Amino acid sequence: MDEDKTVLGTVIELLPSLKARVELENRRRVIAHPAAASRVNFVRLRPGDQVAVALSPRDETRGRIVRLLDPQARGRGRGIPEEGKQS
Repeated sequence: MDEDKTVLGTVIELLPSLKARVELENRRRVIAHPAAASRVNFVRLRPGDQVAVALSPRDETRGRIVRLLDPQARGRGRGIPEEGKQS
């Protein structure tokens, strides 16, 4: 069995049915859905989030979001004040 090719990308658009359009590092765009563990743990994706995507070996335009990168930065720029910083 071939291993999945994992690449980094940025969520650029949310689509129906928990899918997202992701722009990869090489500027290609793919349609990706969250991995089963993400659905169970309810990871909310938003445009601008950095993710790791496992590309399908049969269709390079489809993928599975396997990891949300830099979860500490999730509050920045989203109206959530950073710790230790006062307005």
